[in-house]
Amino acid sequence: MIDSLKLKAWLCLKYAPGLRGREIYHLLDKWPEPQDFVGNRDHPIYLEQDLKPETRNHLLSTILPANYPQICKLIELHKIKMLCFTDVDYPLPLREIYSPPLILYYRGDLLTALQNKCLAVVGTRKPTPYGRELCHKTISPACRQKVTIISGLAIGIDTVSHLAALENKSLTVAVLASGVDTIYPPQNRELALKVVENGALVSEYEPGTKLERWNFPARNRIVSALAQAVFVVEGGMSSGAMLTAKYAIEQDRELMALPGQVNHTNAQGPNYLIKYGARLISCPEDVLEALGLEMEEDEQLQILPEISEDEQKVLDIFQTEQRELFFDELLLITSYKFGKLSIILLNLELKGYLAKASGNSFVLR
Repeated sequence: MIDSLKLKAWLCLKYAPGLRGREIYHLLDKWPEPQDFVGNRDHPIYLEQDLKPETRNHLLSTILPANYPQICKLIELHKIKMLCFTDVDYPLPLREIYSPPLILYYRGDLLTALQNKCLAVVGTRKPTPYGRELCHKTISPACRQKVTIISGLAIGIDTVSHLAALENKSLTVAVLASGVDTIYPPQNRELALKVVENGALVSEYEPGTKLERWNFPARNRIVSALAQAVFVVEGGMSSGAMLTAKYAIEQDRELMALPGQVNHTNAQGPNYLIKYGARLISCPEDVLEALGLEMEEDEQLQILPEISEDEQKVLDIFQTEQRELFFDELLLITSYKFGKLSIILLNLELKGYLAKASGNSFVLR
């Protein structure tokens, strides 16, 4: 349960008018507990601190966001927890970046996930088969050594990286550009629930905050900050993955990239990064080396990965039909929901059992 008095105090401070840039962090250096001074007229902050009249009035009156009741309801409904900037458990790497989140909301077990070595994996929402396959293959051995995967829950490379972690019984953290109660894209709702059970959904935005385009660039600084290394798989020069790479450089994180065909848009970003000093990733050993790990002796023995009961059911359909099958056909045959079937097919593709034929159809490999 979140302490309501603490939540009120931090929200009041977060939205106080007249506090800009680093001012709010400087204030917290001296007065680290907002619940001590918000609404408390006798606190020395109002005598010693040079506060603007509108800031002083806001803090003394404990003015809260208009949607505060909704925030509280969503926190209770989704069992949301929070970490504040001055909390002992607030992630130290995040505290040290420029403009760290004042409040970090999360669902799941964020603190346990961050105790492991963490690898951020980012890339395009429209990866090539090469990008999907190499992403999965290169990070899976690290996942088997309990490296936590940090990504953004988007379709494409984000989804591949979260699934690789879950498949290999590692933890994973998804940093969202909305409140942690809002799952985007909708087809990843089932994946999001698995992330909550095996890691955490994280956001700096209050529950109830809808997805906005301008939130994505801001959230990318959190993705890179939570990890020791950032792996850019595919993405154009102006992609969000390249912005995350920029943050990684600013935050002094190890930067890695997957090389690609020089004439393909998805390879422009990674190839550029490699040209200017990013670590080239061509095999799982490269990822492990960057994280200070070694390939386990039995790694080469794992020829075909295990598949789940649901994955076996879909694979049986292909083996019976012995033909190209379309997504809509499989929806009717299996009665699975859209999101669940999407994840099953992607898993079977990544594990080498299926291949995309054309458009939204699949065939046995």
